[in-house]
Amino acid sequence: MMNDPVIRAYFEANKHMKTVAKDMPIGVTLAFLGAALWGQDRHDTTDPLTLEDLGVRIGVSPTTISQHLRYLSYGYREGTPGLGLVATAENTDNHRKKVFFLTPKGRGLVNQLQFIFSKAQ
Repeated sequence: MMNDPVIRAYFEANKHMKTVAKDMPIGVTLAFLGAALWGQDRHDTTDPLTLEDLGVRIGVSPTTISQHLRYLSYGYREGTPGLGLVATAENTDNHRKKVFFLTPKGRGLVNQLQFIFSKAQ
């Protein structure tokens, strides 16, 4: 039986993600991780990535990334609350586009995931 600490950490991190939202699809998880990797501070206006940029980086359409980020933020459908992990704002350079950033709750989740992975090293 293989007992690889990195694979175990990946398993534990996924289990932890399920405590946030037990039915979170893998695509939404990837959108959250992408937002964690490429999102920025809400007040940093230097060359922010747009939702479309994030979609390209994780390999999904603009419509799909928009849906995923709604699920991660305020809510996917009317009457369905979101997770409050990611927020979006209007891009100051192009008001038709949106930028994204982690909320304090989202940053807390990232810190927990980083702790899980740090134990594997």
